[in-house]
Amino acid sequence: MARVLVVDDSPTVRAVLRRLFAAHRDLQVVGEAANGQEAVELVIKLRPDVVLMDVEMPVMDGLTAIERIMGLRPTAILVLTSKANQNRLAVAFEAVRRGALEVLPKPEAPELWQELAQRLPDLVRTAASLPPTPVQPTTAKPVPPVTPRVVEWILLGASTGGPGALRAFLAALPLTVRAPVLVVQHISPGFEKGLAHWLAQETGRDVRLATDGEKPPPGAVRLAPAGVHLLLGPQGLLHLDAQAAPRGGHRPSVDVLFESALGLSPSRTVAILFSGMGSDGASGLLSLKRAGAMTAVQDEATSAVFGMPRQALELRAAEVALPPEELARLVTRLCGEEG
Repeated sequence: MARVLVVDDSPTVRAVLRRLFAAHRDLQVVGEAANGQEAVELVIKLRPDVVLMDVEMPVMDGLTAIERIMGLRPTAILVLTSKANQNRLAVAFEAVRRGALEVLPKPEAPELWQELAQRLPDLVRTAASLPPTPVQPTTAKPVPPVTPRVVEWILLGASTGGPGALRAFLAALPLTVRAPVLVVQHISPGFEKGLAHWLAQETGRDVRLATDGEKPPPGAVRLAPAGVHLLLGPQGLLHLDAQAAPRGGHRPSVDVLFESALGLSPSRTVAILFSGMGSDGASGLLSLKRAGAMTAVQDEATSAVFGMPRQALELRAAEVALPPEELARLVTRLCGEEG
């Protein structure tokens, strides 16, 4: 039985979520809070497995509540918030930095509540099964020695727990590393622009959604838009494919991005899988490794969900597993930018 605390200043939203969970025998709403202060108190009192948290609330906002909860009693937190504007989305991703596991859009129409009702229960079950850990700096691991090579592309894949890992990696990657970075992050439609904006603010890099036919400038970061596969085409031009079927239920798919790089110069490619549920990216990572690419995954200790990295390791598709910051150091050394 997964025990859920619902936090939202709207009684209507709380009532809808309560009815949503009531349809599942293995999910139980153990409490409700109308603001962040109540949420912190109830987390200590009720010890829920998962907190479903709004961001903008009176008395204490969701960001402050998340930080306090993760300091007092680390708990899996899912953020449910409006995607009304870019600044609000940036605030939502700040919640990820402070310890939230996932950001979900608060439905703005009845049919969208039906979509949430289909997705949210499984996400809550997964979140409840994770061992929550405090947000704290990770212990540095020794970066394995590498022989510098020409790196033309850095390809990244992530899902649940990925935004925070991507932020840490990109913030630690020096601007002197000039290879463009392509990213497939599984995320709710409508949040991808906010993710790009937040990553740009947090890392000081040129981070935008990819456009069809674009050739990314050196050092730029391009994210796959919602609902389309991102592919690396001839001459390094990006291609967006909205017609091809989802791969493993995903469009964009990490596997599709990774496999598209096989037609260029795999030996000059770095591919990394970060935190996420499922197995997307693992087979593509193996193909790139066999073709001569440098491949790696985020380690288990720092992954919110170790599903995708674990699958890659079981396939022997990754050469190394490290925290995001150490993966950035590894890529830096590979590019000959660090001793």
